[in-house]
Amino acid sequence: MRIADNVEMLKIDDYYLTLLWDDENLVLVDAGLVTQHQTLVDAIKTAGHDPAKITHIIFTHHDMDHVGGGLDMLKVAPNAVTLAHIDEVPYINGDETPTKLAAHLEKYATYDDEAKAQVDASKELTSKTRFPIKEKLNCGDVLPICGGIEIIHTPGHTPGHICLYLQESQIMVLGDAALVEDGKLVGFHPQYIMDMELADKSIEKIKKYPMKGAVVYHGGFSHISS
Repeated sequence: MRIADNVEMLKIDDYYLTLLWDDENLVLVDAGLVTQHQTLVDAIKTAGHDPAKITHIIFTHHDMDHVGGGLDMLKVAPNAVTLAHIDEVPYINGDETPTKLAAHLEKYATYDDEAKAQVDASKELTSKTRFPIKEKLNCGDVLPICGGIEIIHTPGHTPGHICLYLQESQIMVLGDAALVEDGKLVGFHPQYIMDMELADKSIEKIKKYPMKGAVVYHGGFSHISS
């Protein structure tokens, strides 16, 4: 779905990824699950672009439904620069255990066999989908590509979660920082929030930006009421 002159929203099963471009760059935001790799590649082609020409892959955070397909995308586009907030980098490159997996491992002894098997499978999958981040981002950074991409640090869901403000189109790529209901930004599902106080502050931060719309990773494109 084309949502601006140089912004395409890619529907990958129940997830909504973002593709941006200019004359020299092709930017993918997040990479879906490892099992969705071919679907993502096909969606990029359907949008009229060559996946091998991706120049940047920006990750909003380290959850597996956002980074799981990263390693496979790098095989398709080996020259792509990977980017994430500095606080997310250790979870993506393998130096730290992902926050949600770590929480399950702490409770592992109390789980039944089925739950333990799920945790074991998640741990194994995580170990097989690690990859390096080439560029560490900080809040306030502006990538001078695709009309300007401003990095907004929005912790709460994870420590280094970021939203992307597309300056030219005034579209916000929210990741899992917020939802849109009736044209208004609202909090993400509480059960998925690491730190509710930080999450609330993050929503207030992104509300200060003039927005024509937002891409919600678990929801799609939503117009924002002024």
